[in-house]
Amino acid sequence: MKLLLRGGRLIDPAARRDGPGEVLIVDGQIAAVGPKLDAAGATVLELGGAWVCPGFVDLHSVVRDERDLEAALRGGFTTVVAAPESPKLHTDLLTLLWAAPLTRDLAGEELGEVTTGACCLSQGFKPLARSGVLRRALQYSASRGKLIVLHAEDPSLTGAGVIGEGLTATRLGLPSVPVAAEAAVIARDLLILEETGGRLHFAHVTTARGVELVRAAKLRGLEVSADVTPHHLTRDTRIAEDYSLDARVWPPLRSERDVAALKAGLADGAIDALACDHVRVDVLDREHPFEACAPGCEAFEQAVPALFSFELSPSRLVEVLSSAPARLLGLSSGLAPGLRASITVLDPHTRSVRGVVVGGRHTFPIGVSP
Repeated sequence: MKLLLRGGRLIDPAARRDGPGEVLIVDGQIAAVGPKLDAAGATVLELGGAWVCPGFVDLHSVVRDERDLEAALRGGFTTVVAAPESPKLHTDLLTLLWAAPLTRDLAGEELGEVTTGACCLSQGFKPLARSGVLRRALQYSASRGKLIVLHAEDPSLTGAGVIGEGLTATRLGLPSVPVAAEAAVIARDLLILEETGGRLHFAHVTTARGVELVRAAKLRGLEVSADVTPHHLTRDTRIAEDYSLDARVWPPLRSERDVAALKAGLADGAIDALACDHVRVDVLDREHPFEACAPGCEAFEQAVPALFSFELSPSRLVEVLSSAPARLLGLSSGLAPGLRASITVLDPHTRSVRGVVVGGRHTFPIGVSP
């Protein structure tokens, strides 16, 4: 395959590139990047000013089958890290990476085995209650450089909660989750990180207090990072009025103040990346009362609209979807000759994904300008 992306705005935050240019892809690799490239023998895609970006990287989602992978591609994701809860799949649609279980069977009692090829160690959506287990994991991380991904939750505070504590939960009579259920665990884990060293990442931070703790830890020089999901950026507990199942996600939705803090943290770098937490829920698991329904959200296609919904610079918007998560995982990312083609094209006018290129494949209609 020989493909030329023409007429686009190249945005590559890691290389500090932002300007017009063309990208030539030959046999699945980026062959050239420049202002005016030879199109001989190539399929030319005229982009009309669309953004040409490094392929998006999702840090954690549950991937069960090709329906999830196809949704990821529609959302612009060319690399997806499958959470430990995911079944093993093989695909050539995109780059599918694996998070190894941090603890055996995700039970939180003892460290699991690090499988060959795992890109990180993760507890998925399960909490880690034992501080001693985390200490040993961070000591391992400090010697091996492996990223540890945690879901910050104190189950003794969560109880049967389904949304964040506040007026909506009280009015609807729903069991709620206090801010401390997340913040207390983040504070504990950061103290252990400060003693042991290592690399610690908090998945799907939801509270203003959590953002504050991570920001302060970074200022102290700790190797800590965090991400936020599309739905926690765009929804708060008020959406649960009338028991809307759009509010039935995990971790739970929080207050307007928390949502504002998440947006500010993503903009200023306290939060490093956007991650989808995509979990497809069977329709039969939603035919129950609100609190008994299975939590989940099909989030891949929500990522780009969520980021366009508030003020981020184009470079920062692309960074939190591509180069930032790639950096955390130690992956190559960018628009440079010699790299395997992993490219996402965004239309800033429609605030949507036009298509992606993954190796020798692309999602644009052949011979038709997107």
